[in-house]
Amino acid sequence: MDMQLPVLVDDALPAEAGRETPALACVLEYAADSFIALPVHAGVELVESPRLVPVPGMAHFCRGLVAWQGRQLPLIDLQAYLGGMDSSASPPFSHVLMVAYQVAPGVAIDYGAFCAPFLIRMVEVVDSNQCPLPVGQAFWDGIAISCFLHQGRVIPVLEPSRIFTSPVSPATP
Repeated sequence: MDMQLPVLVDDALPAEAGRETPALACVLEYAADSFIALPVHAGVELVESPRLVPVPGMAHFCRGLVAWQGRQLPLIDLQAYLGGMDSSASPPFSHVLMVAYQVAPGVAIDYGAFCAPFLIRMVEVVDSNQCPLPVGQAFWDGIAISCFLHQGRVIPVLEPSRIFTSPVSPATP
């Protein structure tokens, strides 16, 4: 069953004069208590129980290919991608988040997919929520475009093109 992205706004800020203008971010819990965010325009569709085609020889963080709108998209397991482990050690997932990305202005939009073991949330973020990337994990510099603090958690904002166009995971030894 396919679902459009839910627009459930978490922690809505009252619109008052003098307040910062909030922007929406798509937050995905990719592993227990581990979160990333995507720009809201990057999240295209949440697909429930997609059919997965395993492909021999794929990278340790790729679960295979998933069919979507006439395309075969790589399905990236973020827990394996960021943790360096094999995706077979990751917990099962029930949904896949289809994402759009563009490698440069004027270049065609491309698509990929992330495992979504938990449902996504749309959260409002303001400039004052911005914070430094997590310490001790240098790989964030290569894949994140920003970072914000939400409910006491540091949440990196990923740039999908940096993941889908990179031949290896940042956690690869």
